[in-house]
Amino acid sequence: QYVASGSLTVFEFPFAIFKTSDIDVYFGDVLQDTSTYTVSEARHSDGGTVTFESAPTSGTIITIVRNLSIERTTDFQEGGALRANVLNDELDYQITCQQQIADNLNRSMVLPPYAADNNVNLTLPLPSSGKAIVWNADGTNLENSTVEVNALESTLKGYKTAAETAATTATTKAGIASDKADIATEKAQIATNKAAEAVATLSEKANKDLDNLTATGKVTAFRLTVPSASNALSNIVDSSVTTTFSTYTAPADGYFYASCAKGNGAIEFYKNNQIMGYGGSSFANEFNYFCVMIPCKTGDVIKYHTTVGTGSIWTSIFFYAEGAL
Repeated sequence: QYVASGSLTVFEFPFAIFKTSDIDVYFGDVLQDTSTYTVSEARHSDGGTVTFESAPTSGTIITIVRNLSIERTTDFQEGGALRANVLNDELDYQITCQQQIADNLNRSMVLPPYAADNNVNLTLPLPSSGKAIVWNADGTNLENSTVEVNALESTLKGYKTAAETAATTATTKAGIASDKADIATEKAQIATNKAAEAVATLSEKANKDLDNLTATGKVTAFRLTVPSASNALSNIVDSSVTTTFSTYTAPADGYFYASCAKGNGAIEFYKNNQIMGYGGSSFANEFNYFCVMIPCKTGDVIKYHTTVGTGSIWTSIFFYAEGAL
């Protein structure tokens, strides 16, 4: 394999072939027509050369690979002459075929030699549009995912749109509320008191219900399910993100959601030191907006920081999973 200089037309290959059609030539991932090059030194154990009519464009990745037909090339006659050069050619051809097969196997999906379970089935499932290939629950077979991976981006964009809509609605309502400040303040205080009473009542009931659950029931109650919009903690992280990692620890099973704006750099999010989200802009004085929603188990640690410059997290919410509050 070579990287074209833009001027070189002759490229060597260090392996034996038996006829000029025994190799394939690629530019990047595109197979080249044999009319665009010539091959020399066929049947030479030290290899040969590929010569192009015109020099490939500078930076082009050129790959020269042997592609033999897996077959027997000689039929020895009983009682006939056994010439050394004919026998050597046949043995050389079979060895190169085995080398080609071994190379193809090395590029195939195989279990490592230390895998304990020899009953694992590596057969791929039939293709399904938008689905990823995952292991089944037993880890013995490959199957298509139930989630359409390509649809996740539009789902996250939906969360961003919802957050922006909520911000616009809140701004409008704030303007109306400012005209009736005295009435709004009184009603807000009443609502706050009622909310506190409701939370206390729900918390007491939840604790009693949880105490009455069996061990199996508790596992079910805390299983990570869909987000509960009615049970959420907002503004849980700093609005300013720096190059130093900030952290947030999930208080229960649920989802960590953040809608971010970053100028002249990028923001990264990690869960338990594994990257879960990345976004930003490389242009000064220009903002790029994106959002992440990370599923969490109790105690999972979310880390976030900017890779350069400074950034802001506009909205930050922790959604409890249903039954996890």
